[in-house]
Amino acid sequence: MAAQLPSDVLQNIFQNIYGYRGSYRSDKNLNSLYSCLLVNKKWSENVVPILWSAVFYPIQTIRTEVITTYLSCLSTEKRKILRDQAGINIPVQYDRTRFQYATYLTELNFDKFLKAIFLWSKKYRKPYRVTKRNELIVQYLLELFSTNCAKIKYLAMNSVPNYLLNDEYFDNLNTIDFKFLTEPNIRNCLSNVKELRLEWDALALDGFLSAIGYTCRSLEVIDANFAHDPGFSNLFINKQQAEELSLLISSQSNLQKFILQDYRYFTHFFINSLYTQTHSLKAVEFYSVDFLGCVSFEVLKNCSLITHITFEDCENITADMVKPLVNAPFPNLKNVHVYNNPDQPPCEELILWADKKNFKRKWWEIKITYKKIKNFISIIIVFWLLSPIIVNVLIILFKILLANLIY
Repeated sequence: MAAQLPSDVLQNIFQNIYGYRGSYRSDKNLNSLYSCLLVNKKWSENVVPILWSAVFYPIQTIRTEVITTYLSCLSTEKRKILRDQAGINIPVQYDRTRFQYATYLTELNFDKFLKAIFLWSKKYRKPYRVTKRNELIVQYLLELFSTNCAKIKYLAMNSVPNYLLNDEYFDNLNTIDFKFLTEPNIRNCLSNVKELRLEWDALALDGFLSAIGYTCRSLEVIDANFAHDPGFSNLFINKQQAEELSLLISSQSNLQKFILQDYRYFTHFFINSLYTQTHSLKAVEFYSVDFLGCVSFEVLKNCSLITHITFEDCENITADMVKPLVNAPFPNLKNVHVYNNPDQPPCEELILWADKKNFKRKWWEIKITYKKIKNFISIIIVFWLLSPIIVNVLIILFKILLANLIY
């Protein structure tokens, strides 16, 4: 009977087993889904898209066989180029694939994608070294996602922990020029990305930020987290990188949420870039951000749709910067969160403004409508009409009580 369940019901069941972004996908659950593949054709057709929706997941083990399967989906011509020009040996047993696996990708963790390619290439390359080998594989796989109309909604470039860099990760990155992401046969697979997460290593990719700013124009969420260990940092942010990231922000058509974490220097570039997003921005969150060099939060004053503002453990916020916020109406603002650890007290004017807005918001939660006013008036009229009866009843009860007391 279970085999007769509609496809949408099966997909919901399988998705709950597989889990969602941010949750650890256990081997037990994955093995359960692999077992579901063997039940029948219908189950298999509904499990495969879920299993291949996020194969480059940030907290799972890298599976190089995924790269083999994707390469097996390439045309014969491109596979021949990889063999002849890039020194790549694609295993023969994967010459044919049952599904168009590239169609199902919805989440692309770019760092895991690159690391999987580097490990796969190291395993299957011919003895001689080809400088552009990795770049060619990356380019061909992204073209595969594009031609198969993969609906990638989430893109992330996270930092790779230093203890996992035994495969010369950054050396491999330096051989790739990511400007090819702007090419028409590639950018289609990234043009529908809605959420972008960037960490420190995103700054290492040559041409990556500028290419993403050109390709991804409909982002709704940008989460930039530059937390790192300075003792083991491979990079440092410079003015050009800050400008590229600010251009990425300003080029969006419908940015609704902007998060900046663990950042200092050139912060005013990002604040100024938000001026192009005042028509759509609903939430801004700053964590451990140094605002040295910023002049004003005037841009937030112009965001009429904004509902949430967060300043946590931020530095160098002055009274002059907060001044534009004090008299701003903010008709949709629901919460302002301001917190700093005791060693770094926040701006007092910012705290007073936040307390004032949060207090007022409690009263704004009571939305007065025509229906509520009508009901309130009706209650008053009914009470007024019944008041003589209520008074008489109370008088009678009082007389009875008084008579009993006298008796």
